[in-house]
Amino acid sequence: AALTSFVARGVLQGYASAQKVPVELYAKAPNQRSLVVHTSEGLSTTTFDGSAGWMAAPATDRPVTLTALAAGDLDGARLDAVLSFPGQIKQALRQWRAGNPATIDDRDVQVVQGTSDGRYPVNLYFDPETGLLVRSVRYADSPVGLSPTQVDYADYREVAGVKMPFRWTVTWLDGRSIITLSDVQANAAVDAAKFRQPR
Repeated sequence: AALTSFVARGVLQGYASAQKVPVELYAKAPNQRSLVVHTSEGLSTTTFDGSAGWMAAPATDRPVTLTALAAGDLDGARLDAVLSFPGQIKQALRQWRAGNPATIDDRDVQVVQGTSDGRYPVNLYFDPETGLLVRSVRYADSPVGLSPTQVDYADYREVAGVKMPFRWTVTWLDGRSIITLSDVQANAAVDAAKFRQPR
């Protein structure tokens, strides 16, 4: 609960290119998050404002192409926003249950499962020694069936008394991206405009 907001900077390496591009992350408790990627074409953002979510990217015929997030994409953006603040995890999902222990990279992990929509599970994998979240896996409908999104969390560092991951590896059906943070400012003032939908 001591962490109420943060501003982070780093780089993103996308699935389509080995090139690393600058990235900024703005988050405000309990559930606002905006990821800004500096592409060669301009700024690309994925934002959840606490109730709605969207992606905005540059287009050739207008300044921004805006796509509203819906269904599983919206649930995923909401979960990412909530998981930015460790004190919110318990309230993020419902119908909690403990799963059988699993193994990730030859290390035993404890699996806890919940759901946000009552249909599909969200699996959270915790290191039993540190208590830190090492992986999340969520599912959403897609044109080819049920689609998983896996996020691996690593390189935890202390920020304002809270352990935060400085590296996220996001894997989905046909790709992967890696976000590596270099600087995190805890409890920074975050302009409300960072979570406002572009026009």
